[in-house]
Amino acid sequence: MRTLLDSPKGRIGAVVVGGLLIMAAAWFLLISPQKSTAAELETQVSASRAELSQRRLALARPSASVNVKPSDLYLLTKALPNDPGMSEILLDVNRLAARNALDFRSIAPSAPVLGTGYLQQPLDVAVQGRFGDISRFLGDLRALVTVRNKRLDARGRLYSVTRVEMKEPENLKKFPIVKAEVTLNAYSFSAPVPPPAPDPSTTPAGSAQSGTVAAGVTP
Repeated sequence: MRTLLDSPKGRIGAVVVGGLLIMAAAWFLLISPQKSTAAELETQVSASRAELSQRRLALARPSASVNVKPSDLYLLTKALPNDPGMSEILLDVNRLAARNALDFRSIAPSAPVLGTGYLQQPLDVAVQGRFGDISRFLGDLRALVTVRNKRLDARGRLYSVTRVEMKEPENLKKFPIVKAEVTLNAYSFSAPVPPPAPDPSTTPAGSAQSGTVAAGVTP
């Protein structure tokens, strides 16, 4: 063995074999575990994407099992007041913006949308502050009305958020301060509108004439 290593070919062969052994060891110790980790990460990403898709579907069609009792009438009135109450909406937005250290920039209502038993009032709101504070502000708005253990919990008016757009802040402020333009929807109760009664003047003339003739016919 020693004689083989003393020859040039033997030394070259030993170097080649040693290199192959090092590469094999590197494969089993470094590359193979990384491939396994990458496969696990890919599985986790696929599972997260599936969960995100399910959550998006759930948010697109929100539903909740609620047991409403006659004693909950006060809470229902609080969540869906009888009028839009723009002054109350302004106070809610201003109070929650101040709680989350946000600069309340503006609010502008749009044309209300009449639904079945409710009135939806869209509002374009602009606030400015840190991203985390803006996220908590939106969460506080939606948490004013929740369902806990199948019971309604209303601490204010019912709001929903349909649009959030981040922009550069005003007054030359820099990151992490951002400006958020948000579309909120405030809801109020609206009694269903009954169908209009038929106008007697629109009764076909032929029907009246037929009735008159029939009344004057001698048996």
